[in-house]
Amino acid sequence: MKKELDKKGRILYKFSSSVSQGGYLYAHKTYSGDIIKNKEGLRNVLYAIANKFELIDVTIKIYDSIFFFFFVMKPSILPINIINTIQKNIAVFGLWDIDYLYTGVYDLQKEYISKDLEKWGFDYDKG
Repeated sequence: MKKELDKKGRILYKFSSSVSQGGYLYAHKTYSGDIIKNKEGLRNVLYAIANKFELIDVTIKIYDSIFFFFFVMKPSILPINIINTIQKNIAVFGLWDIDYLYTGVYDLQKEYISKDLEKWGFDYDKG
């Protein structure tokens, strides 16, 4: 996999069989605003998942009752496998809402993630 910038400054991910831009976001909040227990432990688990699936350009932001997990995945990875693995491994860190968010994002550079988080009412530097 190679990374290049396009004319607009966005990252292009060039795999042997495809080219992609942007990335993905998995976000999950706690049930009824409960506080996440052991934020550093949660961060370590999410990085372990990133290593297991060989995720690229991972950014993890953990706040009091929600976390955001930004990444790029290889085309051969099924998103449901990542989602199931995350949900299986985060249970010890709090009581989680049944709903979660999995969606695409425009770009994984800090300036874009920061803008996304700001839109949702979060400060990049405090997560």
